[in-house]
Amino acid sequence: MRSGRLALLLAAAVTVLWMLPLAQLVTVSLRDGGLDNYAAVLRQQGLGRYLLNSAVVTAVTVVLVLALGSVAAFAFSKLRFPGRTALYVLVLTGLMIPVAAILVPLTELETALGWQSTYQGLFMPYAALSLPFALVILRNTYDSLPDELLEAAVVDGAGTWRAFVRVYLPLTAPALVMVGIWTFLNSWNEFLLALMFMVSPDMRTVTVVPASFQLEFFVDVPKIFAALVLIQLPVVVLYGLMQRTFERGLTAGAIK
Repeated sequence: MRSGRLALLLAAAVTVLWMLPLAQLVTVSLRDGGLDNYAAVLRQQGLGRYLLNSAVVTAVTVVLVLALGSVAAFAFSKLRFPGRTALYVLVLTGLMIPVAAILVPLTELETALGWQSTYQGLFMPYAALSLPFALVILRNTYDSLPDELLEAAVVDGAGTWRAFVRVYLPLTAPALVMVGIWTFLNSWNEFLLALMFMVSPDMRTVTVVPASFQLEFFVDVPKIFAALVLIQLPVVVLYGLMQRTFERGLTAGAIK
């Protein structure tokens, strides 16, 4: 009983600590002008375009990560081919490489391909950087499913691909949702690559907006904070709606 109460108090304390910055953000955004601060931000020219850019890049990134990650994780988990372990370890090294370490060669590659200020200039590196984590979660999920399902499907004449689509893929739905939400959060909030690669003002994403607003609202901190609240609102709403599915998928992918 005492340990359960202590755990509850600890969880409450951690929740309060996590909520304090968000509460401060909202409080400052309502200072002086109140809701007029939000109206002023929404009236800014180009904000709708920035939201559209972020939505397109994030949506394509999520689709790419789920499609490629689910197929690759199934192959690493259930299929036997030469160099499987070495290739998997090589892919996982992406988890240990910070974005700043590959920024220079990535910039040169983007310039050579002509991807500066294009959607693919963001969603391709976003997907590549998100795939290693997706592979870890999804492969562990596939590892928890019996190999007999694949064997039975092959015996029945279904084939490996149909067994993957019809049998295994539906069973990994919670993990897929979790990976999708995680990819959405990271892609929507990413700043460094968006700042470096989206040179054209029409192709900027919402994470770059506060930096540009600092020039226009240099001494008007509440409006800058209002912009930050609007940017984070889709993230908070999505996680609030999908929290249980996210946690269930994380647990399924973390335990073999």
